Amino acid sequence: MKLIVLGSGTCVPSLKRNAPGYYLEVSNQEILIDCGSGTLLQLERAGKSYRSIDAVFITHTHPDHISDLVPLIQALLFTPGFRRKKGLLLAGPKGFRNIYERCISSLMKMPETFHIKIVEMEDRLDLGPLSVFSARTIHAEESLAYRFEKQGKSVVITGDCDYNKNLIRFSGDADILVIDCSFPDALKVKGHLTPSECGLIANEARVKMLILSHIYPSEQTDEERLRSCKRFFEGDAKIAEDLMEIKLITL
Repeated sequence: MKLIVLGSGTCVPSLKRNAPGYYLEVSNQEILIDCGSGTLLQLERAGKSYRSIDAVFITHTHPDHISDLVPLIQALLFTPGFRRKKGLLLAGPKGFRNIYERCISSLMKMPETFHIKIVEMEDRLDLGPLSVFSARTIHAEESLAYRFEKQGKSVVITGDCDYNKNLIRFSGDADILVIDCSFPDALKVKGHLTPSECGLIANEARVKMLILSHIYPSEQTDEERLRSCKRFFEGDAKIAEDLMEIKLITL
């Protein structure tokens, strides 16, 4: 497994942090988790190509998490000299199909050389040897966290979320937990996590590595954010940075 942070930021424009997006490479499959504004450019900067993406998993349909879906499909349709043949899986929470039909497919013609499959995630989806699990989170009316597993290795990406016991169970013993860490402890906002809450979740879930992401601009430094987290989690914790790359060895 290889995980690349394409965007560790939010809806707020930032030269340091792109809008949310993650790239996961596993079992010869290339997957995007969320696809916020600028994700395609970040893929290019990471040395990856939109042409080979097999699937996109959307945590929820707020604009900062889906706004590059239209450019992705447009690029797959109209890149000169490129003719895509393999299918594209687009997965999201309940209601995602309606969003796709109203806001995405209505803007461009249907592909003639490849098929787009829309899936509304309920619990589990198997992509060959890779298993993808989903769990509801406290954020939007329909928002999901995803867990990707292969041969005993696991990556959990929470999307936007708040503290709850179900998320802790869902993240249990994960090798990597990429978690919403939007605001400092003193500026807690419902539907998002603070550094201390991230540490509590990681500690209770016994994760091996914690990545703090979805970070809004604030006066709190990355070092201060990390210190707040580590008061509750003594394991390996990092602040997400755009184009950060993490590898997991599978058998």
